[in-house]
Amino acid sequence: MAGATAAVNNEDLSPTLNTSQMSRFEKEIIEDSFALALDYISYRLRNKFEQNKLGGLPRQFLIPQTPTSTSSSTLRKLATIMEAEHPDLFESLCTTLGITPVSAHPTFVGVAQEIFQAGINWGRIVSLFTFGGVVAHHFVETQRPEMVQHILEWIVSFIADNLLTWIRENGGWDGFVAHFSESSQSQTMWKSLFTVGSICAAGLTLLALNK
Repeated sequence: MAGATAAVNNEDLSPTLNTSQMSRFEKEIIEDSFALALDYISYRLRNKFEQNKLGGLPRQFLIPQTPTSTSSSTLRKLATIMEAEHPDLFESLCTTLGITPVSAHPTFVGVAQEIFQAGINWGRIVSLFTFGGVVAHHFVETQRPEMVQHILEWIVSFIADNLLTWIRENGGWDGFVAHFSESSQSQTMWKSLFTVGSICAAGLTLLALNK
């Protein structure tokens, strides 16, 4: 995923993220995770809002990644499908959870933990990015664009703290692409993604009801 890594060579990762003890491959996974989160969130915001509504966002969110990496294209497609499968949930999620700039970080972490409560797989990882895009949308809509950069950092930090070993053992982001590649695509595999989406939706709904 050299293309994705190159996209963040000049960007700062979360200042709280320490990669000094990571292997080279793990560092590449984190760099690629940053690139994927940046690409997906910026892609979603550009497709949901007019350009004049995106004022206040860092420049990196306003310029499309070119060329788009295979992993970024795959994530865009799957997250869009997942959100379309659960429109009522995702559209009302931030309001239901009462997300504010003060509560955003603990709420984000709580939802992320709920997503992976039953284990880790690629579909649930797609759910994490999808949720991040929804929260970013919420803060642009409520005129708090400065929060979008934080959401990007939270996604990457959660991956580093909770998902890195699993992603490494499953081939990194190249493994993600291979899992959902057209060459290996089957009806069963796509059903598994939607099943994961349903599990995610049930978990998020439960969390919201318990707030």
